[in-house]
Amino acid sequence: MHKIIWIIIVFTGLLLSQVIYGADTTVNNKNTPVPSSISPSLSIGSGSDVCVVVRSGAVQSSIIGISGGVHVTDPNCIMLKNARMLASLGVKVSALALMCRRQDIWESFIMSGTPCPYYGKIGDEAIAEYKKIGRLNEDGSINYSWNPVNALPVVGRANDIGQPVK
Repeated sequence: MHKIIWIIIVFTGLLLSQVIYGADTTVNNKNTPVPSSISPSLSIGSGSDVCVVVRSGAVQSSIIGISGGVHVTDPNCIMLKNARMLASLGVKVSALALMCRRQDIWESFIMSGTPCPYYGKIGDEAIAEYKKIGRLNEDGSINYSWNPVNALPVVGRANDIGQPVK
């Protein structure tokens, strides 16, 4: 019985080998474009008021493509939202103190003649305190060589040297 099955398999194979043959084809990729690497579409929701920025990108070569994306939090946006919220709650001096932690904002307040608050002191009292810690020179000009490490510790990023914070 086994011999008969083997004979049928061999006979079927011989018959099919006459029907099945390989075709000669030539593939020409000369004018074919390379597949594209497309950066992902990231969303934070339409119309949402959040402090997130989407960053994505892609690189493509003739062999391989790489793409990616991330969500990045914007600290300046968060500070502005917090200051806006404090001002809407009626604590405008606290909102100013929060904004004055940034060097450029602190300098603009000094240059406009309305200094940032200093531990609850405002106006001339705040100017006197800034002179006392060396943030302002005796003539009222900004001391750009002032080092916050020598005065008071500053909370936050390294460039937050406007309003001293305990």
